Amino acid sequence: MFRLSVILISIVSLTIGHICVWQPRQRGTLNIDMPDSGECYRKPSPCGGINGLEGGKRTKIQAGKAYTIEFQQNLNHYYTNNPGNMDISFAIGLNPEENDFQILKSINDYNPMNQLTQTNFSVDIRLPNVTCKQCVLRVRYVTNNPAENDHGTTFHQCSDIELTSKSIKENEKIVKQAEQRLLNEDKKANITKQQNSHDCCAPQSFLTFFVHHIPQIEFYSSGIIYYDKPSQYMRVSLIAGDGESNKAQNGKFDMWMNFTSGLQYYHNINDKKCYVLGLDYFNDWCFGNKYNQSEDFVAKNVKCKSHTGLCNQWKNGDFIFEAYANRTRSGCYPAGIYRLSTGERTDYYYSLDGPFSPEIFQPDELCLKNGIPSK
Repeated sequence: MFRLSVILISIVSLTIGHICVWQPRQRGTLNIDMPDSGECYRKPSPCGGINGLEGGKRTKIQAGKAYTIEFQQNLNHYYTNNPGNMDISFAIGLNPEENDFQILKSINDYNPMNQLTQTNFSVDIRLPNVTCKQCVLRVRYVTNNPAENDHGTTFHQCSDIELTSKSIKENEKIVKQAEQRLLNEDKKANITKQQNSHDCCAPQSFLTFFVHHIPQIEFYSSGIIYYDKPSQYMRVSLIAGDGESNKAQNGKFDMWMNFTSGLQYYHNINDKKCYVLGLDYFNDWCFGNKYNQSEDFVAKNVKCKSHTGLCNQWKNGDFIFEAYANRTRSGCYPAGIYRLSTGERTDYYYSLDGPFSPEIFQPDELCLKNGIPSK
């Protein structure tokens, strides 16, 4: 089973931070305060260019038992033409080679329609029933995205562990809960991936208002999204919290995304600063396997989880994607994204078709004249 939490649509970043692991703790330093974290950008195989050290700190875990890996996808690089995945693997030795790693679990990447996201994952695995003083758990983000091919398209993080024959007291609660979730997971039937007649795409040009809520921290943000496939432009304007500060969780922001030029402008309005970022490829706003999305169709004409009305639903792990059931000639409008385990949700409402004036997608003067480039 895997669980997810905390998508931040209102985060500014430089496009260099991609995956970090804190349980068990990754090699080297760790910082996930912002998605520009250099500690999350480690590409060289097999362990991101960081070797294990003799006598270095390692996490003790009982062999053969369940365990929960916790990590963050520090930026999202979903690639529609060949969707990627995240996997967890195991190898024996201080510095094993790539071929030594055995994949224990793999989960699909997901499409949040925004590269600037931070998503936390909790993934339950079963460890091999072998003991070892020096062994490695590795988390990879296999993006398959050619726009990320500066040093390959895969990000690596390794954690040094020791597998013991005896139980570890401080891990007993983690093991017990993970065992139960794996038992429940085994009882669930796998959905066979197949195209469905309800799979659909949003209109080629439309706007939608949204509200994003994270109940665990009572965080709200709201705003408007402009989407235009013909020009490959997007714009997001939002208010986070009460909008009075200049922080990602409390401020006012404008984002202009030009996928033709490969540039994104991020204006922190209260801070009076604009950042210029790199972009991956444009993603169509679609639902279902027919359009190479990683979510599977599960229900039609059901009450929307996000709000009132009837929706069609697709599922990708812990995510439920919803589109309004009353499809129009121009397409199906997104209704929401909902997390089964946490209740986090993004609701979309009051959608209107374009086209829009080109000025909508034109960055403001501050960004064009004084944009701060990514490092």
